[in-house]
Amino acid sequence: MHICIDLGAHEPRLPYCQVNSEKATVALRIGFSAATAALVLVGASLNVTGRSGAAAFFAVIAGLLAFAAGALNVQWQGSVPLGGAAVLLTLVSAGFNLRDQNLYLQLAGVLLLGLGGFVGSVAYRSFTGAIERHAADLADLRAQLEHKHRAFIAATSDADDARRVGDVGVFTANIAQQSGADFACFYASSADRKQFVPQPPGIGLDRLHPQPVNRNSKGAGPLLSAIESGTEYSSSDHAGLSELVHYLPDDMHVGGVLAVPMHIGEQVGGFFLLGKKSGAFNDDDRRLATTLTLRASAQLASAHAVALSRKESARYSLMNELIKETSGKTMDETLKLVLEKGKQVVTFDGGAAVLFQADGTYSGLGAANGSAQIEGLLAKVRNGEPVLRSLITADEHIYSGLEPETQGGAVNEALTPIHGNGGVIGALCLGRRSTVGFTQRDLPALDELGSMAGIVLENSRILQAVTGQASQLDTTLDALGEVSQALTTVTQGSKVLEQKTLETAVRVTMSTAGLLTRTTAEGHQKVIMSLGFPSALDAMEFQNGQGIVGSVMLSGRPTAIPDISASFDLRNPPDLIAFGLQAAICVPMLEGGHLWGTLSAFDVKKREWTTNDHRVLATLGNQGVVAVRNAELYDNNQRSIWELKNLQEALQAATSTLDLNQVLQQVLAGAAKASSAQIGCLALDDSGRLVLKGGFGTDSTTAERLALGLGEAICRDVMSTGTAVVQAMEHETETDSPLNPRAVLCVPITLRGKPQGVLFLANYQVGHVFTDDHRNLVTELAAQAAVAIDNARLFKDREEVIIASLEALANAVDARDPYTRGHSDRVTQYSLMIARQMKYAPQDQGAWLRLERGGKLHDIGKIGVPDAILQKTGKLTDEEFVIMKEHPLAGFNILSGLKMLTDELVIVRSHHERYDGKGYPDRKKGDELPMFAWIVSAADAIDAMTSDRPYRKGMGLQIAVDQVRAGAGTHFHPDVAEAVLDAVNNGTLKVASQKSMYKDAPTIGAFENPTSADPT
Repeated sequence: MHICIDLGAHEPRLPYCQVNSEKATVALRIGFSAATAALVLVGASLNVTGRSGAAAFFAVIAGLLAFAAGALNVQWQGSVPLGGAAVLLTLVSAGFNLRDQNLYLQLAGVLLLGLGGFVGSVAYRSFTGAIERHAADLADLRAQLEHKHRAFIAATSDADDARRVGDVGVFTANIAQQSGADFACFYASSADRKQFVPQPPGIGLDRLHPQPVNRNSKGAGPLLSAIESGTEYSSSDHAGLSELVHYLPDDMHVGGVLAVPMHIGEQVGGFFLLGKKSGAFNDDDRRLATTLTLRASAQLASAHAVALSRKESARYSLMNELIKETSGKTMDETLKLVLEKGKQVVTFDGGAAVLFQADGTYSGLGAANGSAQIEGLLAKVRNGEPVLRSLITADEHIYSGLEPETQGGAVNEALTPIHGNGGVIGALCLGRRSTVGFTQRDLPALDELGSMAGIVLENSRILQAVTGQASQLDTTLDALGEVSQALTTVTQGSKVLEQKTLETAVRVTMSTAGLLTRTTAEGHQKVIMSLGFPSALDAMEFQNGQGIVGSVMLSGRPTAIPDISASFDLRNPPDLIAFGLQAAICVPMLEGGHLWGTLSAFDVKKREWTTNDHRVLATLGNQGVVAVRNAELYDNNQRSIWELKNLQEALQAATSTLDLNQVLQQVLAGAAKASSAQIGCLALDDSGRLVLKGGFGTDSTTAERLALGLGEAICRDVMSTGTAVVQAMEHETETDSPLNPRAVLCVPITLRGKPQGVLFLANYQVGHVFTDDHRNLVTELAAQAAVAIDNARLFKDREEVIIASLEALANAVDARDPYTRGHSDRVTQYSLMIARQMKYAPQDQGAWLRLERGGKLHDIGKIGVPDAILQKTGKLTDEEFVIMKEHPLAGFNILSGLKMLTDELVIVRSHHERYDGKGYPDRKKGDELPMFAWIVSAADAIDAMTSDRPYRKGMGLQIAVDQVRAGAGTHFHPDVAEAVLDAVNNGTLKVASQKSMYKDAPTIGAFENPTSADPT
């Protein structure tokens, strides 16, 4: 039994059995070789035994043939004839004497030589096979070693010297070369981190035109999603590549795509795009590309770390300077200086500070004026946790006081704790308007700024306690002055004035808490504002005789309690003892001799309320009533003004356009906005049937179902009577469907006494009713809008007539020149073919209509070119060609007065411009013109090249395509040129049929003409 023992337990060696097998094979080969030599030696001796002369010669030849026959044993077609020839020659050497004794010895020698040849061939094939196998193994090993060596050298060598740090072109070329990529490009993240931008020059891009791509897009494909997540992307097709280019040529073959992200710190600072035209990237390619990308990012990160270290040093110096400057300043001055200097530590556009009070409220300084309960985000800050907020709209609470720059815009905020001796004493609220919000990297600087603010605030508090910056009398006078000023500053709103009245009362009496109540329709007192109490108290109502508020309701006089514990009948409700309050004072607020409400102040310690306290609260209460009532009247007036403004804006919007669909939508939007409706629709009469023309608040299908479906009876009634309908549900029941409107306003659209349609508006929340003011406002809007709708209808009919007339005029211009007859129609056909190849404006049918019109009207300016020039069969003079070149501007001037034309005017004026800026009349180039202008320009050139002219025979389509390819980037937009090439190759662009009048015209260059440019 053969036992195989593996001796390679500690290092890679051949198993013992394999070593023995190799040794046995070598020994066998040597044995075969020795046997071959012995057989040849013995056979040769026997073969020539007793022979001499010619017989010996034939014997030698026979021996060689026998040896060859044995050696060729695998090819019997050659071996058998050679063996036969050897036997025949042996007989010849013996003279065919079968009785010759030496003949049999000679035949035995021949047999041994054949056997020697056979054994020798076996040994030879064994030796050569072993050599070939070892050579192949060595070649494979050498290739692997060379690949590993190349990868090792690329991964460990310095690809860039110190002078080329940040040269992404070198990085791109190096990574492309080492990973075997055919094309490559580096995409860098923009400064605002909104886009990945391709960095020139790239490697092997050829017909590809990389474009900037948006980051963090909802519709991002697998490539960008992988990059944003910080992982590499690899595919064996061009799916990922289509995310980065607008147009992928048909003949562009991609075998593999590899995208490797570059990390700069914690962020993805860009990525390398690598591609192969044949074959995919293997694991070694991906590992090598990742390693080289890490090296590139490490060099950039190293430079970034040096800059960051210098920035930190400057920051600490600034903080020390700020602490010195704030020494001895007041609290407000201190915080103002902190916010000003803090912009050198952390970038922000505006800021404020809030201070936390012992009663669970906070008061604001700077832009965060006021006092409120500490909750939500500020509660987290009070617990020592910084809060970062992103994309906050005006509808949310913005603590920094920073307003968005535009309507619907957003800001970013950072709320960082202010640390004092006793813990967190407040918060710094910093805001940014830029799209780049605060990140975790800002937290150390924010924490330093908060600690610094805490130190200087503690110093300011000590200073205020020692010097006593203001007396109570000064505070009282200032507070009374604020409320008095509020009497004429009604724009602040009633709620703001109510809050200011209560805060002032608590402040001037040096109290802890306060309540402001107002008389209800039932004669009760309801809390409308509280300070220092839980929010649940805001819904409390008092009746006569209930607590201190109820006693004032009965007596109509101020009531003061120096010790609540000794007055059991007035201390509840609310339960003042439970709130830790020991003293209270309440005064009535009168309006015209009647009780408007009450104003109360409370303290956590027992105290005697002075006559000044009574006077101050009474004055504040009475002045507060006047200020709040004035603000309410102002709010009501503002509401009326707002409604009238909405009416004016809606009418102005409806009359600002003559597009019927836009007029209808503007009228509906104006009516819904003016009446605060949730859902709305506008329907016009069409042969006795209401047809939906626009929806508001939802999609058109839903609007039609809710209005013309559920509200059909109401709409029909309004159409038949011509009278507006206002309905409202007073009480909601459980059986009502949530899609049944709770309030409806339906108004007829009447023109010359006849209803033309209806405006249907609805609300779905109980209590949101439509008032008579809403009905009058929407009715007036509908009456005025009817005229605008009628005008828009007339304009639409007029527009269709004008466009038809212009197209007829353009056809007449073509007919003036026999050899360009049908030119505009063919240019239009080519333009649409190219646009379809480019997938132009797939969701905008209006853009296609404007493109088609522009193609038909592009040469309308030739109406001003004399027939002598237009119909000339010979070469134009320079002066004649100058006149011919004026036709784009002449056409623009003819059509510019027609407001319904937009894209068409650009096409008429610019269809002879060139991509390199050498065209006419304005010498515009590149992105200075929209894509549709370049499409028509290429279509115009294609028809010019393929049409027969008196001075030149039209060329074939393929020759024209070669000219387009040659003119890409000079005559033509590169993307349009690529689309033309692909459209011709796939058969979607063919030469339009036309009748030639000049079949015998000479064949000359593509762009040659009577002077320097083709007049078409």
